[in-house]
Amino acid sequence: MKHLSIRHILIALLIIVLAIVPAFVTTTYVMGIFVTTFYVGCCTLAWSILGGLTGQISLGHAGFMGLGSYISAILLNNMGISPWISMIIAFVFVGLLTAVLLSPCFVLTGPYFTLVTIAFTEAFRNLFTNWEYAGSGQGILVPIDNDSIFSMRWISKVPYYYIALIMVIVFYLILRIIDRSKLGYAFKTIREDEDTAHAVGINSFKYKFIATFLSAGLIAVVGVFYVNYIGYINPDIFKNANSLDYVMPAIIGGIGSIVGPLLGAGILTPLSEWLNAALSQIAGLNLVVYAAIVIVVILFQPNGIMGWFTHSKLRKKINNSFDNIDRKLFKKE
Repeated sequence: MKHLSIRHILIALLIIVLAIVPAFVTTTYVMGIFVTTFYVGCCTLAWSILGGLTGQISLGHAGFMGLGSYISAILLNNMGISPWISMIIAFVFVGLLTAVLLSPCFVLTGPYFTLVTIAFTEAFRNLFTNWEYAGSGQGILVPIDNDSIFSMRWISKVPYYYIALIMVIVFYLILRIIDRSKLGYAFKTIREDEDTAHAVGINSFKYKFIATFLSAGLIAVVGVFYVNYIGYINPDIFKNANSLDYVMPAIIGGIGSIVGPLLGAGILTPLSEWLNAALSQIAGLNLVVYAAIVIVVILFQPNGIMGWFTHSKLRKKINNSFDNIDRKLFKKE
């Protein structure tokens, strides 16, 4: 018990609350918002490995997610391979393919690297739009198989809710482990000053390769989940605008933070859904309001919510309160 703290208890309580949500929320629309929030959270966590920890800002993650989606759809349709197995295949294949293709561009920094990732995503979109084996522009319809664990297909959204929730927890733990490891320190050193990283013996090419592999591979796993949740995939998934949906939560929540991207996803995704429903009478008005809110947050809190919280008096008060509770509840030896 000596390693237990009030923070661990609060995290456990949060997971328990999220685990019992389906028992109280029966509306399909609301369940859909939860599922979307969870998988967007996974996407922004995957992006954070390359963009947040390593400092290589990518706007091509929609392409990596799309590759995972197509791999799953093609393997299931043509070879009968379960999406559960496709997750492993997509992680390894997309991770390696992306890392190899982008490796010549690791010498680029800032907006130049970002432009390369946009170009790669657009190339993938053109490829799949004209590839008959992948359904061309019409895309691929995942076979309808009611309540099948093998095919990851259910009529109810509840199973998808739990899968997405487990994915969020796993992705968070992966990033937490990376953040506190030597690998994470190497990533962050490259992000802060690549010349300093070279000076202390950190091979920036090697660690950028690893970061790209992990980031692209993990979001490809989300792509496998996405295509089986939606039941259909087409080249529109490769649109670069979709990548912004995975970057914005990290910006709003705080780039470089582990909790920040999840916090951003938890705010922006329901907000976007609510604006879409509330302002549906005027086409595009929801996007204008959404963009205005995001711009205001970026202008007044450029470091994101967690960036503000880290340097605020509120954090010190909360930490002191937690420490006092820890001392009272858990006596340290």
